[in-house]
Amino acid sequence: MAQKCILSTAISLFLFSTLSHCQTLIHSDAVCDTTPHPSVCKSVLPVGSPHSLTEFASIAILKSLETSKDLLASFDQHHPTSGPLQDCQLLAGLTVDQLTRVNAIKKVVLRNSEINDLLTLLSAALTNYDTCLDSVHEVARESSESVVNGHDDIILAVSEGIQLISVSLALSKEAWPISSDAPTTKPLPRILTEGKNSSPPEVSYMKATERERMIYERVMFVGRKLLQSSPGGNGGLKVAKTVVVNPNGVNGDTFKTINDAVAAAPTKAESGNGYFVIYVVAGVYEEYVTVPSNKSYVMIVGDGIDKTIITGNRNVVDGSTTFASATLAVIGEGFIAANITVRNTAGPNKHQAVAVRNSADMSAFYKCSFEGYQDTLYVHSLRQFYRECDIYGTVDFIFGNAATVLQNCNIIPRLPVQGQFNAITAQGRSDPNQNTGISIQNCRITPSAELVTSNFSVKTYLGRPWKEYSRTVYLQNFMDGFIDGKGWNEWMGDFALSTLYYAEFKNTGPGSETANRVNWPGYHVITETEAVWFTVSKFIVGDSWLPNMGVPYAGGLM
Repeated sequence: MAQKCILSTAISLFLFSTLSHCQTLIHSDAVCDTTPHPSVCKSVLPVGSPHSLTEFASIAILKSLETSKDLLASFDQHHPTSGPLQDCQLLAGLTVDQLTRVNAIKKVVLRNSEINDLLTLLSAALTNYDTCLDSVHEVARESSESVVNGHDDIILAVSEGIQLISVSLALSKEAWPISSDAPTTKPLPRILTEGKNSSPPEVSYMKATERERMIYERVMFVGRKLLQSSPGGNGGLKVAKTVVVNPNGVNGDTFKTINDAVAAAPTKAESGNGYFVIYVVAGVYEEYVTVPSNKSYVMIVGDGIDKTIITGNRNVVDGSTTFASATLAVIGEGFIAANITVRNTAGPNKHQAVAVRNSADMSAFYKCSFEGYQDTLYVHSLRQFYRECDIYGTVDFIFGNAATVLQNCNIIPRLPVQGQFNAITAQGRSDPNQNTGISIQNCRITPSAELVTSNFSVKTYLGRPWKEYSRTVYLQNFMDGFIDGKGWNEWMGDFALSTLYYAEFKNTGPGSETANRVNWPGYHVITETEAVWFTVSKFIVGDSWLPNMGVPYAGGLM
């Protein structure tokens, strides 16, 4: 094979004083045969003269971006009015944003942190289009008729977009492998030291008015771990402005609704000075809250679980899509929520009804409660962390395709309708190269009161495979005895049983015994060496962003 050497002076600024990077030249046929969609790959890559893997990956990424821009323009032109196509329009916009960022990242040599960003964004873009098609097919099933309404060309374009992004992801993973002997990210100083009685760091008030300081101290009282800054101002959550949501408030910076407060937050381009903190006083808020993609670094903090409650009841039976049914939907990067309850009260008879949908990269929920039945917590995409939260539900109640770690949470299956069973997770990884999955660590899995009262009339499983490459791991959890002995359940027949990745590591409690677990090819009882890859530091590269939030976490195994 031919060789070519590329001298990079820009990269030498952060890698070496002088870097010479040599790349093997290959023909497109050879590289395309290793992707999930060889024919699509060959249709977009140049034939004849050989190129490097990074050049091929760059070409595929650019083609994916161009195709997604065309698709978004088609949605904008049609002005969709039906639920699923509105979902698709939103998701296409997110995809264009994410692929634009990928296109800006790619270069000959990338640091591990940049590689993780690139693969995360491509994985999310792929998930967006999968979600679009899920919405279309879901509403068609519910209504027993087509909902495409003459837009078959758009649906075909979404399917083609999925294949293009899949090829881009496969090529990128080969072109920019993460070095196994170097950290994915440079760890930042830990802001909180767990298990030690140390004095709290100094509080940074920044340039605050007297009223803002009063609000700040109130927020600190209910979320003080999140609003501490280490001495000297290094690390911790930096607060640019604090506002209050109080339906009975009268002051100028007191809002009647949470959505009004979110609307007042600075846009992404203006949010460089710190977090926009929204303190929501105790009460029940009947509104559907959205933190859009152009609102980064927003924090919503309440007075505590079961005190500050956001509630709604959208569901698929009454005409919503799963994606659009969320009571709280967050997209803006760096989102934090603490000390709130989010409910979807549609009930078990209404099928899919989401309490929280999270599509926000580097987002965290701390000491929150999510209450619903089927599809309670939608961990949709990108990198997410949940700490000391309560999650209630029945069928597939933790689901989606983010890279997600739930740590020190309470997972509480409820009583579903007759004929249903409980599946705690339904992970949605659809492509073998996506860096996504659900990791549940050091949580307590116990039954709800009504499930106990029913004498456990329904079975409860750890999960089932929603998509072909579904990936879920349970690390060091307590599992009560109501977990069915086989542990996991099928989705439909033998679908995904050989391609999924389900694993357990050192769980305890009467429901953790693995002797009678499923014997699927994709199920594993793993070692510590394997388990560590699904921890906060490795799986969601949490050391690079969680310290800036001040959220407590364990980076590795406990």
